[in-house]
Order: sequence, then structure tokens, then C-alpha cells
Amino acid sequence: MNIEKMALSLGVELPENLTKRLQEKENWLRLADAPFPYRHYKVNYDGSIYISQQCIADRNALLFDQYRYDAEEAQVNTDRWSVGVWVRMHAVINGVEHSIRQYGVNMVNKLRTEVKPSGDTVEQAIKSAVSDGMKKCSSWLGIAAHIYRGEVISIKPNRDQEGRVQSKFYMQTLEKFGLSEYNYRYGIPVLPDAFKPYYEKMGWTDGIFYSDVYYFKNKQAGEREADAPSQEKVQKQPENAVEAGEQEEKPSFINEKQAGFLRGLIHDFNKEAQEEDIVQVIAAYLHKKRIDVVKEVESLGSKFDGVHMLPAEHFPAIQYYFKQLKKSRLANAEEKTA
Repeated sequence: MNIEKMALSLGVELPENLTKRLQEKENWLRLADAPFPYRHYKVNYDGSIYISQQCIADRNALLFDQYRYDAEEAQVNTDRWSVGVWVRMHAVINGVEHSIRQYGVNMVNKLRTEVKPSGDTVEQAIKSAVSDGMKKCSSWLGIAAHIYRGEVISIKPNRDQEGRVQSKFYMQTLEKFGLSEYNYRYGIPVLPDAFKPYYEKMGWTDGIFYSDVYYFKNKQAGEREADAPSQEKVQKQPENAVEAGEQEEKPSFINEKQAGFLRGLIHDFNKEAQEEDIVQVIAAYLHKKRIDVVKEVESLGSKFDGVHMLPAEHFPAIQYYFKQLKKSRLANAEEKTA
């Protein structure tokens, strides 16, 4: 996002010294959010895109003057077998110290036949939850923020209970790009076309982009091979790019990463908030918008008894509401302090 263009569009004239500081900040954020090599983008069990903690740590070490993480005691939910932990990051950027606190979550691996997980699976889940919190903290300072904005999407295999692939398009894409199903078991990452110029300048040749996938999908439908879609069409239809004609494959509810993100926002206001409290707050907000989310979830054959049961279409509005609420409360706290 260009600061000068924003100011010009708003008719705002910025002082020269402020323009310089904002430009330096903008340049730093562009470096922090620069694309990663394609092999660093992974898909987890629920179809969400992620980058390993080591890759994030490498970017942190490159751009932060100093940084460290502090993790609180992890909380294990034995009803759902999930783990949550608060992580705080202290970072110095261009001589200015920042402190960010985020909630990391992860599910505990458990066999269907097990009453409780065996071995060190709980410890591994705690480790992954801490890693999730660390990456979220970094993202709030700009590192790999495009992951949390949803700019990188995935082609999911949509496996059945026996683990068999149900998506023909997933298998066709593996074959087209010469990918191993073992390496892309949970999905194939697809990058926005805006990354292409950067990849070209870096000399990276292994990326798979929206237009590659969308064009390939159109060819499967019998469209003319010579007519690639315009960039505008590709950018407007990233969902169609990977799931066109497969509406039954799209999840009805938010994934666990999105649920954890909402929990983290609400825990910023009330550390003691329980799952049922958060559900009630979400339901109350949607009720003001004349949306009965409880009945909506029931119509989908489920029960709105957890944040993860929020219909995906409401996620943008909910996260925006709580982000704005957080900003206003911080502003009020600063006024009282002054």
C-alpha cells in the first residue's frame, strides 16, 4: 500500500518529515511481508496455509534489531482435545520496541479408537500451539502477513474417512505440475499473481499461481487453450480458481486457525473468557445484524457450541468488528492514562 497515493486520494498533504518516516515504515513492512520460496508454503490438516516457524524466525532475524518470545502455561481442553497458549513477543524495529501478545492453538492428534491421546501427542500439540502463537505475533508486526490475509489459497484433496482422495482436480493438478501426493497430502498451495514479478526477479521458477490454476481448470472444462483469463478476472475469483463447479467441497464453517484468531481477539479484552462466553458474544453481535446464527448452524445439521462452528461467510464481519472494538478500547485506555 503506497502512503503517498493514499494521501493524494484522500486529499491530505503530509509534512515532509512525516512522509519520510511513513515511507521508511512502508518499505520495512514490504520487506517483512515479501513472498517466500514456494517450497516454504505448506498446507495443514484442515486445509490452511502455513509457513514453518524456522522460516519465520529466519525472516525475524533478518529484519528485527532484537526479539524474544515468552509463553504462558498452556491450557489443554480435554473435551475437544485442543491446546491453547498465550505467547508474547518483544521486538525492536529500527530502534523502537514493540510488544505483541497472541493466542496460539493446536489440536491434539488422537486415534478414533482412543479415549485419550497416547504417548507424547499432548506435548507435541503444546509445542505446535506455542509455534502458532509465535507466528501470529510476528504476523502482527508484518512478517508473512499475507498468510493471515488469505492471499495464498489451497487445492484440497477432500479425502474420505478412509483417506482416499475425492477431488479429481487435486489429482489432475498434481499430475500437471509433477507434484508428489506424499509431499502435498493435505493440499497444494496456490499463490496470487501479484507474487509473479517478485518470483521472476528472485529467479524462482517453481511457483504455482492463480492464473496457472484457473487456466488449467478452464481447459479441463473444454475452454479454448489460447484464451487465458485476464488478471482482473483471476484476482476476483480465487475461490473459483480452485473449486469452480465443486461447491460441495467448500467448508461450511471456519477452520481452526480462524477460530483461534477470533478467540485471541476476544481474550485481549477478557483473559478469563470461556468458549461459551465467546460464542454468546458472537451470537449477540450477529443478532444485532438480524442474523440468527444459532438457527443457521442448526439448519446445517450442527450446533453452535464452539467458535469453530461459525459459518465461514460471517468470519470477515466478526473479525472486523472485534478488531475495531479493540482499537477503540485501546484509544479509551490511552485517554484515561493521559
